[in-house]
Parts: sequence; C-alpha cells; structure tokens
Amino acid sequence: MEPSILMNLRRGRIVHMLASLGPATAEDLAIALSTNQATLIRELSILSDAGIIRVTRSPTVDSRQIFAVDPPAIAAEMAQARQFFSPWL
Repeated sequence: MEPSILMNLRRGRIVHMLASLGPATAEDLAIALSTNQATLIRELSILSDAGIIRVTRSPTVDSRQIFAVDPPAIAAEMAQARQFFSPWL
C-alpha cells in the first residue's frame, strides 16, 4: 500500500486552499501559493486524475478551468493515509 497522494506538501496546500476558500482557477492558485503555473498545473493534473479535485469551466467569456475539491474523495484519501500509518501510531 502506498501513502496518500495528499502527503505531498504542495498538493496538500492546494486541496486545503480549495476546501477552505472554494473553487479557483489555476492562475489564482499559482498566485496564492507563490508557485509557477506549470508546476501548479502538473499538481492539479495529478489531483484530478486521482479524483481529489474536479474541473469545471468558468461561465465567463474566456472559459477558464475552475478547480474544486471533492469532499468524499478527500475523506477516502485521509482514511487511506490513516491505514498506511496505523502500524506506527
């Protein structure tokens, strides 16, 4: 068994920000987290592939992608992390 995908600090910060502040664009997240957009997009792709976040389109004219968390997926990841670390707790 592998540890949770959320064990990565940057991914954890992204999920925390989306969970606490709500949906955001990649540009907004990059600015808020002081990271470059290419790195952020790679992390968003990993989180999206894992089902932790979902991607929608902005209702604005430019149709930028909006990222939001999926609370049940986060709960499942946290349960997996607890199970992974349980032998050491």
